[in-house]
This record gives sequence, C-alpha cells and structure tokens, in this order.
Amino acid sequence: MPKILVIEDDQDIQKLTRANLAASGYKVFVADNGESGVKLSRRERPDLVLLDLRLPDMSGWDVLMLIRTDRRLKRLPVIIMTATAPQGTDYKLASMRTAGYLIKPFEIKELVRKVAQALHTGG
Repeated sequence: MPKILVIEDDQDIQKLTRANLAASGYKVFVADNGESGVKLSRRERPDLVLLDLRLPDMSGWDVLMLIRTDRRLKRLPVIIMTATAPQGTDYKLASMRTAGYLIKPFEIKELVRKVAQALHTGG
C-alpha cells in the first residue's frame, strides 16, 4: 500500500484529502506544518508528498528544499498544492523537480489522478 504524506495546515483540506486517498487504497499521514512534515517524511519515508505552499511556520518551498537536500528523500515525488499559481511557478516547479501541482480548491478526481500518475511515473 503506497504511503502518502499530506503537509497542509487547513484541517478541511486535510480531512478531505485523507478520506479520499484512503478510499483509493493509500495509507495517508498528515502534518499541519513544515517542521513536522519534514520530520514525518524522514521517519515514514512516504512514496509521495502533497505539499501546501503556505504553512504557518515556513514556506512550502523551504520544506521542498529540505526534502531535496536529504539524500534519502531527494527523489521523493512531491505535488504542490496552492490556492494560486503565481507567475513563474512552472519554472520553479520544474527546477525543484516536482511532480506537478493542484490549484485549490481542486476536484477529488483530479487529486486521485495526479497522485496515481506521480506514483506510476516516479514523479
């Protein structure tokens, strides 16, 4: 069973994401801030991370940088979740080797499809 880590501070999005991914056959872990997300990713070694860009303690970009600089996690597929896609995001997503992004609010079908695609292709 693939493991997915959701790093998201909005509890409604946490619940929605967890419930739908669990129903799709994934084991889901949730962290509500960047620091706990990085710790959980190191401890649980998930197969994929869904990462919010706006977290209470640090930016999602900083979390992603910490993941990318950890030799055990540097190839971990990460899908960015954001309320807006600021100009220049596509370049930054590519340079940080992400598996794509979801604009909130997103459709559950799109979430499940992107997760399955990232796991299948290895991000």
